[in-house]
Amino acid sequence: MPNEGWFRSPGGDAQTRARERYIDLLKRSVLDELYYDNELRIRYLLQCVAGRAAYSPDVLYDIRQHEPEEVAKRIAADEIGFPQDANLENLGFPHSMLGRKRLENLEWCARTVLAENIPGDFIECGIWRGGAVVFLRGLLEAFEDGERVVWAADSFEGLPQNTHPEDVAFGLDLSRVRCPMLAVTLETVKRTFSAYGLLDDRVRFLPGWFKDTLAAAPIERLSILRLDGDIYESTMDALHALYDKLVPGGFLIVDDLFVPTCKQAIQEFRAERGITEPMVTIDWTGAYWRKGG
Repeated sequence: MPNEGWFRSPGGDAQTRARERYIDLLKRSVLDELYYDNELRIRYLLQCVAGRAAYSPDVLYDIRQHEPEEVAKRIAADEIGFPQDANLENLGFPHSMLGRKRLENLEWCARTVLAENIPGDFIECGIWRGGAVVFLRGLLEAFEDGERVVWAADSFEGLPQNTHPEDVAFGLDLSRVRCPMLAVTLETVKRTFSAYGLLDDRVRFLPGWFKDTLAAAPIERLSILRLDGDIYESTMDALHALYDKLVPGGFLIVDDLFVPTCKQAIQEFRAERGITEPMVTIDWTGAYWRKGG
């Protein structure tokens, strides 16, 4: 989380300044930076309920002053987009787990295709609470793009049970039974879009497993294809269904490269297709490449 007051008013005319302030506010909101203290308060109250802390109104109302170590840990976790204490139970309540670097990379990719008039819709495959696709829809609104659609593909039931041999062998179980915190309903995501005033016919949802929905989706062209499916099968399903719809000059962005089977799927697909465009590292788990002509 940037230091307080890091944002500086951009130059340009009043419309440009207002647009940039809106984008900055949208980014802060998606990452839950605006309500950071409440995240800490909820964590503190849960500890009180569990008997690991004694309740004090002083702590509750001035959490930063009384819990400096928790503050430091939460800031570090939120900045890089990783659960506090490396525990999926401590995801908190942001609308996105991307962290600053991955969200700002997504912003840069979107700004680039808009500035260069690269045609095609935007899609994220694996949206969790929907923060990244909310942000993309907000960017289109800010730049008054009235043509592109933002696609949100997710099972809305969490990740599937491992069935592919690579995922079974690795043994990482992220399914709803094991990780219910990763299963967010379609209704919940729609409420989030509505809260931002961004739920309209330019947002299209593709509910279901990728193997069942992506190939048949009525998508003609993509300029941004963001993968956040975690495991080998989901990553490969999305690549095979959608990569050919990514236009030259468009961006393939992948999350979860820290998961070996996700990284394996990306490497195998690049080799299979003879993709030589360099894959650029974003942070500890994200990377992208730009599709050539």
